[in-house]
Amino acid sequence: MWDRSATSDTKDHSPLGEMADHNARVVQICDLLEAMADDLPRRPVPVWREAARMCEEVVKRHYKLVLDVLLPVLEARTLGEEDCEDVLRRVHADFEDEASKLLELNALMLDTVGDSAGKIEPEALGYALRCFFVALRRNASWEADVLLPLARRRLNIDDLDMLRRLMQMDANIKPA
Repeated sequence: MWDRSATSDTKDHSPLGEMADHNARVVQICDLLEAMADDLPRRPVPVWREAARMCEEVVKRHYKLVLDVLLPVLEARTLGEEDCEDVLRRVHADFEDEASKLLELNALMLDTVGDSAGKIEPEALGYALRCFFVALRRNASWEADVLLPLARRRLNIDDLDMLRRLMQMDANIKPA
């Protein structure tokens, strides 16, 4: 389903390369959500279910990787560097805010295709989708343009090994 050519160099098996690949998938989801919003209300129920599933699985995991894996390692490495700390605080706050919006959007999409179908106007869902994917694209851009380059410059081999272990541990944890 994912266009691997749109992701970073697939030969880069470092944890930062994997995060860049995941970031590219998030951008692809933004494109899908935008297309869905443009095509409301004509999209069939299975499309909404798939979009909700992708938001739940891919985007939620992406936020978890950034908030719980990359940022703590990067914050530890740049401790005391005021300019880095300011950037990381902003990224952390933005990502937490968007993660909560994800949960709201996911619930709205599920309501649209579930028992509450018909109670939610397509315009309301379209507005929610647009708010979400615009913010998500902004976060993906921050990650690609600021966070990952900062990590590439500042993290050492031990930090990358820690990232790899944390990502593997996270991949082994199944959602409840």
